[in-house]
Amino acid sequence: MNYPIGIQSFSKIRESGYLYIDKTKYIPLLLKSSQYVFLSRPRRFGKSLLVSMLESFFKGERKLFDGLAIANLMPEPWECHPVIHLDLSGEDYKDSEVLEMKLSSFLDRFESSFELQSANRTLSERFRSIVRTLHQSTGSRVVVLIDEYDNPITSAIGNSELQERFRSILYGFYASLKSLDEHLHFCMLTGVTKYGHLSVFSGLNNLLDISLQNEFAGICGITEDELHALAPGVRSLANEDGISVDQAFGLMKEWYDGYHFSKSLIDVYNPFSVMNALARREVADYWFQTGTPTILIKTLQNNSISIEKLNGLKASADMLGNISALNINPVALFYQTGYLTIKDYDKSSRLYVLGYPNKEVEAGLMDNVLNAYGHTSDSRVLVSDLKTFLEDGKPVEFVETLKTFFANIPYDLRRNVEKYENYYHTVFYVLLRLLGMDVEAEYHTSEGSIDIVIKTKDYVYVIELKINGTATEAMDQIHERDYAAPFARDARKVIKLGIGFAEHTHTIDSYIVEE
Repeated sequence: MNYPIGIQSFSKIRESGYLYIDKTKYIPLLLKSSQYVFLSRPRRFGKSLLVSMLESFFKGERKLFDGLAIANLMPEPWECHPVIHLDLSGEDYKDSEVLEMKLSSFLDRFESSFELQSANRTLSERFRSIVRTLHQSTGSRVVVLIDEYDNPITSAIGNSELQERFRSILYGFYASLKSLDEHLHFCMLTGVTKYGHLSVFSGLNNLLDISLQNEFAGICGITEDELHALAPGVRSLANEDGISVDQAFGLMKEWYDGYHFSKSLIDVYNPFSVMNALARREVADYWFQTGTPTILIKTLQNNSISIEKLNGLKASADMLGNISALNINPVALFYQTGYLTIKDYDKSSRLYVLGYPNKEVEAGLMDNVLNAYGHTSDSRVLVSDLKTFLEDGKPVEFVETLKTFFANIPYDLRRNVEKYENYYHTVFYVLLRLLGMDVEAEYHTSEGSIDIVIKTKDYVYVIELKINGTATEAMDQIHERDYAAPFARDARKVIKLGIGFAEHTHTIDSYIVEE
């Protein structure tokens, strides 16, 4: 198969024989839904390809759709429409002038075609003039497709002054759509985030947000049925790894599935990662490598929300559907950017239950959190060493490695960690998640809760932590509450670890090992 890695042009994919996951069945649904539509999906989830496909459809490029679902669903002649397609991705929006130049350059192309004057007119006035002229000259109402509408504002998160300048520019530009109703046939905006305060949403009161609707759950990404249609590619991956086809499908599901975009809980795979894995015949974290979630880490650090509580959070549809650029809701940000997804829906409370989509996202996020909190350049080396020491029954080496890790955190970061109340718990939690082993925090017994229990093939580690306490106090608690008792009949060797952690030094102050 010829996989379209990074190709977002529908015509290029169809004309050059690339694999295309047929999403044309959604065209009739879109046309029936509303004249104005908004869709939010994470980055690299196929939004741009969807918009490109719609552009070809509205332009009447019927040959590109031969053999696709729409050819049977709409066999009658298609009505052609002039299309205005604006893509706001692919720019470094370092200041407001970049955005103004981007919009002005886009409008220049149309004005040149119709010999329209742009002098002494605002961007929004020029946009309205182009739409009216297109309608009048062709006799057909205009289709407006705006891809990644939110990119300028999202790129400026953390810079409130620049965000406000971007918001002001886009305010009038998007609000123009409302006054053009009689000239428009269809309008669709896509983006990662939905900023509820922007005029495009407040001004267009008939804009339909389809992001959480059941019938559009699979409009982007790859569904379970669509993945199984790619069986030849999965078979090649299986042969490369020396595993069965069923095992290969299982790997794909573990790493790339788990996204849900509606109450229907239809499984959706990450298309970018799936295509890369099949093309390279290797399962790896492709999606996460294409962008470091700096804003997510800063949001975790600057809000009271704990990473330990992200998995299992509940949220309303309103919370998931809107973000204010001035006061970011971390739950909505994590959901809309694809680091959390819908895991369940509680009908009685009408709340969505959120969680990590898959192994690729969780491991990648934990890596970045550990690198940021611990100021390490490669957390995977650290985790690999820790895992090896545990599997080999070397608790002293395990604790000494942890001690060195904490001690090497730069002074500037140490000085500021006091504002992160959950800092130490976060680091320990992330390390445990990254180990990929049988690990349980707050392991309940009849006498209390063990801080950490780690099970390997040959060992069971019973670990008690004392923040601003001593290793002796930690070990005394293990003995007094007989924390080793639940594992008395376990064939594996039980190793007890008492660890004292000092806040003033920000590292392990003392530890005791008993085997």
